[in-house]
Amino acid sequence: MSAQVDQVSAYLDRGDLKYEQDSDQGIFRLVFEGRHGDLRVLIAVDSGMIQVFCYSPNRVPDSHRTEISLAVHRANYGMKLGNFEFDVDDGEIRYHTTLPLSDEFPDDEMLDHLLYVGVAMVDRYLPAFLAIVYGNEDVKLAIKAAEL
Repeated sequence: MSAQVDQVSAYLDRGDLKYEQDSDQGIFRLVFEGRHGDLRVLIAVDSGMIQVFCYSPNRVPDSHRTEISLAVHRANYGMKLGNFEFDVDDGEIRYHTTLPLSDEFPDDEMLDHLLYVGVAMVDRYLPAFLAIVYGNEDVKLAIKAAEL
């Protein structure tokens, strides 16, 4: 296990967060309870960076992937930290944040930003994505409502 993986584990422990860890791969898995359902988080620690992926277990059906692609583009415009990614093959929408690592490991406040921004953004935009898929909401209106 690398020192960076150990430091992420210690950070999660200090926050009393429950997680599963794959030490060999430098992967941590967590679940958060969002306002609109459970949110999954995967933290990957590898060669000089920490990546955080946050997603809902919901998958976008084939029939709505074009609309969700447009919604993701609209949501991403102007994002300052991280971005949504959409896998058009399997329908997964996730929020991705990355932090390059240097000799000095980031403090807890920086790691909080890295982790909780993704959770907050998925929780904020999930109703819009669901309204587009299940309520046939207009893409522009749904994203605009999420940003109010």
